[in-house]
Amino acid sequence: MDNVNSSKNNGKFQEFVDSTAIICRQKATSSQEIINDLIKAAVASHPALKFEEVQAGVFAREAMFPTVIAPGLAMPHARIAGLENLVVALATLKEPVRFGGEEDGEDVRVVVLVLSPADNPGLHLHVVSALAREFSDLEKIDQVAELATVEEVVNFFGVVQVRLPDYLKVGDIASSIGPVLQGDDSLAFAFRKFGESRAEQIPVLDDCGNLQGVLALKDVLKYNLPMDLVENDDFTALKELKPFAELIVKADSVKVSEIMSREFETVSEDTPAGMLVKRFLRTSDTGIMVVDSEGRLRGEVKFRDFCGKVFWE
Repeated sequence: MDNVNSSKNNGKFQEFVDSTAIICRQKATSSQEIINDLIKAAVASHPALKFEEVQAGVFAREAMFPTVIAPGLAMPHARIAGLENLVVALATLKEPVRFGGEEDGEDVRVVVLVLSPADNPGLHLHVVSALAREFSDLEKIDQVAELATVEEVVNFFGVVQVRLPDYLKVGDIASSIGPVLQGDDSLAFAFRKFGESRAEQIPVLDDCGNLQGVLALKDVLKYNLPMDLVENDDFTALKELKPFAELIVKADSVKVSEIMSREFETVSEDTPAGMLVKRFLRTSDTGIMVVDSEGRLRGEVKFRDFCGKVFWE
């Protein structure tokens, strides 16, 4: 089966992965072991690949953070210099294997290895996003994990269409929705959300999930802060952090709607992802909220994450 080499192709899953690069019910004791097994399978079916080069690229990527994209599913991937065609390998595990640390890791039963040309970031992002979308059904992951033979895997995916639209969309690379707030929430509640998530801005939604505003830490910092306090040369109050002490005291009675900004950057999930370049270069915002056609929040694209997806993820 040929690999897909164009981001405009659509095909069945088995057209993405060679049947000789499918491993079923593998016994592995670690994520490193199963990834190495997949690399060996990929190299065996594509002699132009060099095991050591692929191994270095995949594990360098894994070192950033384990690529578990859904409960039970990992998608280690790498961009390989000189690679002309997309290479995909798949393994199911007899027993779950831990990806990541003991405390913050996750048990995985299906592993999909994706190798893409280093000089084609668009194809890389497109395929990783498409495969992640197809495996978003958690029930499907469990079903695949139970398949015992290569033939069963091929037959299972024989009717699964991996859709590759004409261009990568913002929705394909947006991060999932993290913490959210409502206008009636207290500032004290918002403080807890900021602390738990380490976010710098949190979207504020109405009861229908529509985006009403954004509460940024910068907005909190300057709330009720006299501008002349920042502009003059007397920093006594700031040295003692008095304005913030007063804000903390009344945080339970201050509503998020009093502080949130109603002017914020949004982008439609159907917008070509490449258009984000202009948006980020024309604004000082480090994150852009992603909404659907009805204004409901669908996620966020952060500037650093966007650069990471283009250049090194």
